Parts: sequence; structure tokens; C-alpha cells
Amino acid sequence: MPKPLPKELYDEYIKRCMSDDETISKFPNEEQRYAVCESYWDEKPVYSLTKFKESFAESYTDYPQAAVENAKTAIRYAEENGWGSCLTAVGKKRAADLAAKRPVSEETIARMAAFERHRQNSKKKLGDGCGRLAWLAWGGDEGVAWAQRKLKQIRGEEYAEVGEKGGIKSSPKAPKSDTPNPNPKGKGTAKGDASGKRGAKVTAEQEKTLQGKVDDFNERDSNTKYGRATLGALKSVFQRGLGAYNTSHSPNVKSAEQWAYARVNAFLYLLKNGRPDNPKYTTDFDLLPEKHPKYQKK
Repeated sequence: MPKPLPKELYDEYIKRCMSDDETISKFPNEEQRYAVCESYWDEKPVYSLTKFKESFAESYTDYPQAAVENAKTAIRYAEENGWGSCLTAVGKKRAADLAAKRPVSEETIARMAAFERHRQNSKKKLGDGCGRLAWLAWGGDEGVAWAQRKLKQIRGEEYAEVGEKGGIKSSPKAPKSDTPNPNPKGKGTAKGDASGKRGAKVTAEQEKTLQGKVDDFNERDSNTKYGRATLGALKSVFQRGLGAYNTSHSPNVKSAEQWAYARVNAFLYLLKNGRPDNPKYTTDFDLLPEKHPKYQKK
């Protein structure tokens, strides 16, 4: 059985666990397999640095009132009839938190979004198994839909989606490329020299994030067929992303950092796969390792 990794997000682990050959062999029933994977996540070791970061993580309370009412309905039913064998301690706590309109973390939102897999049970009547009760406890239709939208917004996927091979997918919300930023000298303007792999400048926090991406990428041999990721290259890609944001960008993008990190992710996919999904993404080929098939000297 695969175990959660220190830097792994909830939905990343669940996806990996659910598709693991050993897990599938031991638990061919999808619902049972999902429950086992969740139990492994809940029992994961406490990584002090991860928990320290999580304690300062942003939380959210903008879920719809309908999700609050759904959780209250589940609690009222349980108070009158008991929980029975339905819901784990985590599920019961989730219902209590939603009913009280308490803040929820990104991990909690990911778990709410993942509850989509139980939608087939959502239309059953309360008392007919655990499906309907669990669905309401986790926010019901409105709560799950909100969580799916919110998770994309938090992670920048709604506005800068990376394709299978690393290209940033086009968005119907994005303006034409000649739409200027009304504040081209504003926050996020690129600093340093991003023309090569050594001169780009980023903040200490940005450098820490980029170094984490380098380490995660290089940990897997399957990623490095065409070369390893380097901090210098990612800093330059990041700075070019900031510069591109200050020239033109989708009005729905929340920040220059979001635009820049999306470009970094696209570059890493390009590095891994040998070519980008979008053939128009050619601007960072000079930052690739020389043995990469798309490397181009500037």
C-alpha cells in the first residue's frame, strides 16, 4: 500500500493510492479502496515542517449557505437516529464545522471536492444506507460544487490550466495577446536578468518554492530523461512569467505570481515530456538542458 509523502497534497495522494496496482488487487471495490486510502491519509505521520506551514495556511468561509444547511440536516438526523456505522470521526467533524460556518483549509476543500465520487448515493433517502447522510454532512450538492470551483481558484488552475504535455491551455476568458496591462510597472515586475540561467532575482519565499519544485522533479528518474531541473532555470522562467503578466494577461488571473508559477509548471512538463502541448510555447526553449530535443540557443 502506498503511504502519503511529506509534501503530497490530499487529492494527489488519493489519486495515487486509488490507481496503485497493489491497492486495486487487495481492494477491487472502489468504495472500499477509497475508504482504505483515506484511512492511510488520516494516519499519516506528522511532519513538523508541513504541520507548521499548515498552521499558518489560509482558510476560507465563503462556502454557500446551502452547504451549511445540508450539514445541519445531517446533524439533526444523526441526533434523532444516531450515526450508526455511517461516517468516520473526520466526516462527523466536517459536518460540525460546516454547520457552524467555521473556516476550512485547502486540504479540507480538496476532500470536499473529492466527495464527487459519492454522487451516485446522493439521491437516496436518509436512512437508506449511509450515502445520503454522508453526502449532506460534507456539504451536499452545493458544498461539493463550491469546493471543486474553490480548489481550482486556490491552485490557479481555473485561469492557467497546464495541458498534458506542459503547454498552458487557452481560456475563453483570456483577452487577445495585445491587451495591455494598465499597470505595467506595478507589483510583480520582473527583476534581475532572466536572459540566462544565472541572473534572475526572486524573493526568498519564491526561491524556497522554486527549490521545492526542483527537488520534487529531480526525485523521479522518469522526469529526467531529457535533463534535470535547475533552480537557475526556474528562476528565469518565473521572472519571464512576471514580465509577461506585466505586458498582457487574462483579467481573471489573481496575481503576477500565479501567472509566473503556471509558466514554471508548463516548463517542467516541457522538460519532462520533450515537447509542450501548445506548439506556440517556445519562449523558454533556451533555458532547457542542451540535450533536450527542444533546446534552442538564443
